[in-house]
Amino acid sequence: MIVDIREVPEGQVCKADICIIGSGPAGVTLAREFIGTNNQVCLLESGGISQDTEIQDLSHGSSIGDPFLPLKDIRNRQFGGNSNIWSIKLGREDDRQWKIGVRYVPLDKIDFEQRDWVPYSGWPIGREALIPYYEKAQGVAHSGPFSYSPEPWSDALSKPFDFADQLFTSKVFQFGTRTVFHRNYLEDLSSAPNVDIYLYATAVELDVPQENSRVQRVRVSNLTGKSCWVEAKAFVLATGGIENARLMLASNRHQPCGVGNENGLVGRFFMDHPLLNVGRLLPGEKSTFSQAAFYDLRQVKGSLVMGHITHSREAMAEQRLLNNAVVLFPRPTQRQTQAVLALKDLAENGYLKHPTPEHWPAIAQRLIKVAGGLDYVARAIYDARKYDQSLLHGFGRGGWSKDPQICDRFTAYEVLLVTEQAPDPNSRVQLSRDRDPLGMPRVELDWRWGKFSRDNAQRTQDLFAAVAEKSGLGRFVSNFEDGNLSLSEPSGMAHHMGTTRMSASPSQGVVNENCQVHSVPNLYVASSSVFPTGGYANPTLTILALTLRLADHLKKTLSKEAVVVQAGQKF
Repeated sequence: MIVDIREVPEGQVCKADICIIGSGPAGVTLAREFIGTNNQVCLLESGGISQDTEIQDLSHGSSIGDPFLPLKDIRNRQFGGNSNIWSIKLGREDDRQWKIGVRYVPLDKIDFEQRDWVPYSGWPIGREALIPYYEKAQGVAHSGPFSYSPEPWSDALSKPFDFADQLFTSKVFQFGTRTVFHRNYLEDLSSAPNVDIYLYATAVELDVPQENSRVQRVRVSNLTGKSCWVEAKAFVLATGGIENARLMLASNRHQPCGVGNENGLVGRFFMDHPLLNVGRLLPGEKSTFSQAAFYDLRQVKGSLVMGHITHSREAMAEQRLLNNAVVLFPRPTQRQTQAVLALKDLAENGYLKHPTPEHWPAIAQRLIKVAGGLDYVARAIYDARKYDQSLLHGFGRGGWSKDPQICDRFTAYEVLLVTEQAPDPNSRVQLSRDRDPLGMPRVELDWRWGKFSRDNAQRTQDLFAAVAEKSGLGRFVSNFEDGNLSLSEPSGMAHHMGTTRMSASPSQGVVNENCQVHSVPNLYVASSSVFPTGGYANPTLTILALTLRLADHLKKTLSKEAVVVQAGQKF
């Protein structure tokens, strides 16, 4: 059942067995696991079915650290959460619409291990504990089989590169559509008799009385000014790496430092995956482009995959490296690339739709760049229409290996690094003095990439340059004048991790191996905020796997509690 919380009377108490706060992929997946059980589920969503600009304003915050993406744009308040703003084009549904989706890849075994060269590394569980849940998560995501090594996805025409010195190897990303979470599963949940979906329901306070370490209820508010309460046996935070920490820190009426924050760790260790455009790889032979289809977004055996390059496990241990990845996209000359980027800027930023006098200098500047690469732009537009190609391929669009003129069209590979960020307690989510319209403190983010992570990314770039040339793949040219990496603009991928990190000991983290907050026995977290480390992998598949594992734990826990209650009633 779907309920608009704005129509619920002031002060009403809603009751459930499980209250899930947040309806992104984690919250939706958890709720689905309880369909048809004896447990009543309450799923709270801050927004509605569609985007709402007033609601989205609640995501505004400030950033005081290294350059970061605008906070209001990367926490989507709408049923399905951030799945609504995933943007990779996976193919056409029809002449008018694209299938849009996201990349999937699991964390590597080494990501779970304590690495003596990576401070604060190590999970209290190993990768093997998640394997059955990774396998199940593939089905939840409507993706392919749980297989990410290159062999099942290679053939004579699509083979990974052979790298010298065994410092690098190749793996694949898989893909899935975004509508699974905010359309398909909305239908499943709204028709389930034991699931209530509350829209426009923003959780603003976890009520944990001083005399009781359990969450008794959560206060829910909306922009009408009304509030109500939800009481439950178990509460699950599923609002992402920023909002989970924000709610715990803001719930300070009884605990001045916030719920679960006795050791001052809630909000700390905030991580993302800085994405760095580091340079161009210039092949010695143009035939290289026709031999690199493995690294294109393509369909193999009914699944969408795209190859990428990572360090081998041995290289990470011997060279004391973080788990960084390299992604390659073919490009024309730099002049032609700049022309396409200028054309896209004109089209996407509305300069030509509603030009004003102050826009003319910017328009003129971009038109000059377009004119400088008109030879390529005209051909790219023709090919885009004829072969359903993109003007410039990237994470959001594949298909370049199908171009019959591929060796004439491209001159280089753009080299991107998807980097692991080392955990740092000083990189953190805090509460601002400013408050949102619901009276809740806004977020202040102090994100710090850190010298260790920057130097490590630098070493990955330098090693890749050397190995690529030694392997006969080409010569690397850095985008940085001195060859040294730096952040001059926001470079994250909105993969918010680490702020409620998992640990065996309360002194080292916020939740235990079952994603339960150490000091609050009925409060759980389903999110990448529990990741102690994040590798380079898009976190969604691991979020789904951890959520499925949490569902099994909650079923056992609630079943035991029910048995205890029944036994008590007999006496």
